[in-house]
Amino acid sequence: MAVQEEVECECGEERVEWIYTYGDMVTLLLCFFVLLFAMSKTDEEKFKAISASFRGGPPASPFMFTGAPTPMESLEDNLRKADIAEVTDITMDDRGISVSFSDSAVFAPGSAEPTQTGVDTIEKFARILYAIPNRIIIEGHTDNVPINSPTFPSNWELSGARAGSVARLLESYGIDSSRMELAGYGDTKPKVSNDSPALRAINRRIDILIKPEGF
Repeated sequence: MAVQEEVECECGEERVEWIYTYGDMVTLLLCFFVLLFAMSKTDEEKFKAISASFRGGPPASPFMFTGAPTPMESLEDNLRKADIAEVTDITMDDRGISVSFSDSAVFAPGSAEPTQTGVDTIEKFARILYAIPNRIIIEGHTDNVPINSPTFPSNWELSGARAGSVARLLESYGIDSSRMELAGYGDTKPKVSNDSPALRAINRRIDILIKPEGF
């Protein structure tokens, strides 16, 4: 009698070891995309700084992202701390930092010759300007009351002469003339209306504009 040998057939058996490698790969990919998503969240402050850099003006500094003050903001703060009594106003805008001096703090009425108080005031301010490289514009302004004298036929000449006097003083205190520009605006750029003596006094001024570095 023939003995029938039992033959084991493996044709239907499927090897599944590959699924463990596949599972590990899917898990790693999932972790990778989660990390990408987490890192891609927009930092609002960075976005604002980058947006500002495309509006013109100097490129946004990476230090802006940390909340640190810009050089111009630091300079404005230092000017306020200097507390020069004759300074009537300090403002900052796209042009730079404008420091205003009342004409009565620097000049006698109708004159472009600085008083002793004016000389002392400009000397104090020159010490601040000497410590920075920025270019400056010295602007003379008057009220709308006409002047007509042999020396100054109109407010144009008076405002320009006063700006020139301040420039000469600054130069004598070591400020390089190549850093300075002059402008005499007469009564064309009032800060306030000229409706009263007090308001006209505000408009009679010397503005020294400190431009951003590199401009």
